[in-house]
Amino acid sequence: MGITITAIFNRLTQVFNLIIPFLVLLATVVFIFGVVKYVAAGGDEKKIEEAKSVIVWGIIALAVMVTVWGFVSIVIDAIFGAESLPPLPGPDLAPFL
Repeated sequence: MGITITAIFNRLTQVFNLIIPFLVLLATVVFIFGVVKYVAAGGDEKKIEEAKSVIVWGIIALAVMVTVWGFVSIVIDAIFGAESLPPLPGPDLAPFL
């Protein structure tokens, strides 16, 4: 049984569908951690600047992920002519809704 390009793309899709939600969760946790550090700084300018830096990096990470998802949807539309945006990667929550 040979390896086909379709099989490779299917496997990559499976891997990315597992990794992407984890990265979004990680960026969200970094952002929230920065907010907690900011609130807990208690007026200490050095701690406030560190917290602001963490918050900014969390926002940048989330913005990059959303932007990449947008580019992927544009490429999918250009190549395959899809009429609607693909769903965000992640677990299927339909049974729980």
